[in-house]
Order: sequence, then C-alpha cells, then structure tokens
Amino acid sequence: MFTLIKKWIVGILTVLLLFALQTSAFRYLPFGRSVPNFILIITCMYGLMRGEYAGIITGFTCGLMLDIFCMDILGFYALLYTYVGFFCGLANKYYKKEDYKLPAAAIILSDITFMLLKFFFTKVLLGYFDFKFYFRDSILPEFVFTILSGIIIYPMLLFTETHFIDYTSDKSDSGSEGGAGVL
Repeated sequence: MFTLIKKWIVGILTVLLLFALQTSAFRYLPFGRSVPNFILIITCMYGLMRGEYAGIITGFTCGLMLDIFCMDILGFYALLYTYVGFFCGLANKYYKKEDYKLPAAAIILSDITFMLLKFFFTKVLLGYFDFKFYFRDSILPEFVFTILSGIIIYPMLLFTETHFIDYTSDKSDSGSEGGAGVL
C-alpha cells in the first residue's frame, strides 16, 4: 500500500515539475523558438519503466494539461501523448534499467513520430506545406534539445524509481499485473 502511494506521489510531482519547466521556465531561455519536450520524455520513460497502462495514464494526463493550458483544441495533445505512452509501454518487457539504448531509442522514435504527426495535423491540414522550413526551424532544434534533455533526465528518473520507490518491499501492493501505481 505504501509503495503504491509513494509511486503516485513521485509520479505526480515529477510530472508537475517537468510540465512547469516545459511550459514556463524553458520558454525564456535562449534556445531560439524550441523547447525540450519534457512531457514526451516523462511519458516515454514511465511507459518503459512501469508498463503500458502507466504510459497511457501519464500520456493522457500530461497531454490534457498541455491542451488545457497551451492549446485551442482540447484533446489533441492528450491523444498524441496517450499513443506515445502506450507504444513505449509495449517495450516494457524488453526494458532493463542498466541499458540506456532502449530509452534513447524510445525517445528518438517517439519524438520523430510526434513531431511529424503534429506537423501533419496542425500545419498540413491548414494548408501549410513548407516541410523544409518547418523541419529546420522547429522539428530539428526541438529534436536535438529533447534528446539531450532525455539523456540528462533518464538517470534522474531511474534514481527516483530505484531509491524512492522500493518495489521489493511489498510486491502485493501493485494490485493487478502492471496496472496500479501509474503515475
């Protein structure tokens, strides 16, 4: 029971911290117009570390917060991040905490897919077809910043998972297999 509560508290605090960094603090740093996608990183990592259900809940929650605070359309980011969390969660059975290749590959694939879908649904459907300009000015800088941020954030998330949440103390707290304690 206590492990489940710690898991939720750590997850919620991490999501809120990274959401605040992405939507406020990093907007004023001199990166140009690009900001690292911390929400994508946390969704990928929780999907990988905790399973597809955790990835879905984290992705939906983070996406809905972005929709409410930053978008005109409610549900767009919630849907995209839900899919990111689900597909990263499918790779949970291959995840080993000492292997950094799978988290890096998950962030890379998720970010590329996310940015291409975002371009298609927010630009192409509105008649904007200049992909080279959008790639150079938006996709590439955000991709680089997200990858570099993911390399820095992953060990921190791994540290919180292994040191603050002791999974070995009470394994019966998880309820169903891979389902409880999502955030």
